[in-house]
This record gives sequence, structure tokens and C-alpha cells, in this order.
Amino acid sequence: MGHDLGHAALALLATSTYYTAFVIFRAAALRMPPLRGSRPFHVARHMLTSPVWLAGGLILFPALVWEVVAFTAMPLAVAQPVFAVGLVLLVIYAVWVLGERLGVREWASVALFVLATVLIGLSAGSEDGLRAEPSLRAALREPWPILAVLAPAVIVAGLVWLVGDRRAGGRHARKLAGVAYGIGAGACAGLAEAGIRGIAIVYERTGDVLAVLGSPYPYLTLGLAAIALGQLQVALQRCRIAIVATVITVIGRSYLLVSSTVLFDEAWPRDPVPLALRSTGFALALAALVLFPRYERAGAPDVTPRPRAARRANV
Repeated sequence: MGHDLGHAALALLATSTYYTAFVIFRAAALRMPPLRGSRPFHVARHMLTSPVWLAGGLILFPALVWEVVAFTAMPLAVAQPVFAVGLVLLVIYAVWVLGERLGVREWASVALFVLATVLIGLSAGSEDGLRAEPSLRAALREPWPILAVLAPAVIVAGLVWLVGDRRAGGRHARKLAGVAYGIGAGACAGLAEAGIRGIAIVYERTGDVLAVLGSPYPYLTLGLAAIALGQLQVALQRCRIAIVATVITVIGRSYLLVSSTVLFDEAWPRDPVPLALRSTGFALALAALVLFPRYERAGAPDVTPRPRAARRANV
């Protein structure tokens, strides 16, 4: 019992630290010039040369390690609701402290997302989920499993970036809402977490660092994490953090489960109750995505930094 409480506390610490990094990344984004997804090296340069962003990164990566430990040490049915609590705390902080406003549809979508996260976690039961004994054969036998989960994440992220840049231009253009950016970044983040799982599994099975480096998982993790962080930074500059963080969390957890099924031969629940819980969770997540407005409301504050010349012209 004491170990379970300790692991639950670690999970809560991990998710709280994880979302604290989001707040720091947003502060860094508001200090940066306008970022565009069509200029990834420009985005990367401003991220890596920003002391504020680097501080957020130093907080984010230990949080991810703690999340992996928590996921490994405790049932997914317990870990997922704990992570949902951290998400709720972030939304409350964004509304009360940062002054973000959510409409009725957005509040309903956030509630559906939180409920979906809890149901997906409960569907794992007490011993299933990330503590199960996965197989590495599906991913290491041939490249097709990795390509099958890699292609959708990269394509969605690329489309969101390009469409977001196109919509952002012009005085009367309607900006994409955080839900669009969250989908692309969330899929990439979930796949990066699956890569972390692969690294842990290979090292646990072999105890050999060279075997880990010879597997595709370190490169999958680094590449997808870079895409996710870049898109997250663009999203935090243009959209409300409450929306962005909510969508990234749920899409990321969902894509982690889906990619783990493909990469590690992990079976979905077969018993009626867990299967119903997981199916309902995914259905609620899809309903929340459909319910979310695709564009920012008219009159919503524009937090995107403007070029200096434009600022001087408005003084």
C-alpha cells in the first residue's frame, strides 16, 4: 500500500512538473518573434537560444523520466487518472491565473477529454497496460510497423503546420484553435513516449547500451520529440495553453496505446467491461475533438508577437 501511494505521488509530481514546463514554454513563446512551422530551423534556433525555453526543457525531461517510472511501477488504471488530475490543475491555473477564457463548447470538450483519459486508464485493469510483458519482435523484425505509426503522426503534424501558417496571415484571417496543433503535437509526443518504452524494454532485455543504440527507438524518440516540441512552441505562441495542453495530453496517451499495440504486439482488452471502457474512452475523445471549435473565437486576444516595425506603427 505504501509503495502504491509513493508511486501515485511520483505520478502526480511528474505530471505537475510536466505541465509546469508548458507554462514556462508559453512564457518563452511570448518573448520570441512570430514562429512559423514552415521555417523549422528558425523555430529551433529561437528555442535553443532562449534561456527561458531551456529552463523549461530542463524541467520537462526529468518529468518524462518520472512518468516512465510511474507508468512502469503502477497499473495504468491508477496512473492515468492521476495524470488527468494534473491536467485539471493546469486548466484551472490557465483560467484563474493566466486569464484564459473558455466557451461552453470548449469546457464541454475539456470535460470529455478528462473523462476519456480516466476511462482509457481504467480499461487497462489492475495488471494490464504498460506493465505487461511486451514483445519486441513486431518492431525489430521489419520496418513496416514503425512506418505504419510514424507516417500518420508526421503527416498530421506537417499539415497542421502548413495550414496554420496559411490561416495566420492577413488582417481578417481566422487562426486555427489549439485543438489542431494539439492533434499533431500529441501524436508525435505519444510516439516519442512509445520510443522511450522501446528503449527501456531493449535495455531491460539485453542490458547492453550498444543494443539500445542499434535499435530504432532512440532515433524515433529524438526525432518525434523534436517535432512535438517545435509544434508545441508554435501552438503556445498562437493559442490558449488550456486547449493546447488538453488536446496534446489525450491524443498523446491515445497514440501511445495505439502505437504500443503495433510496435510491441500488445493486445487490447478482451473482457467485455475493459473493452467497453476503452471503446467508450476513445469515442469520448473523438466526440471532444469534433466538439472543439476549429478556429479561435472572433475578438479573442491575439498573443502572437508582432514585428517591431508593426509595433512602432501602432504606438
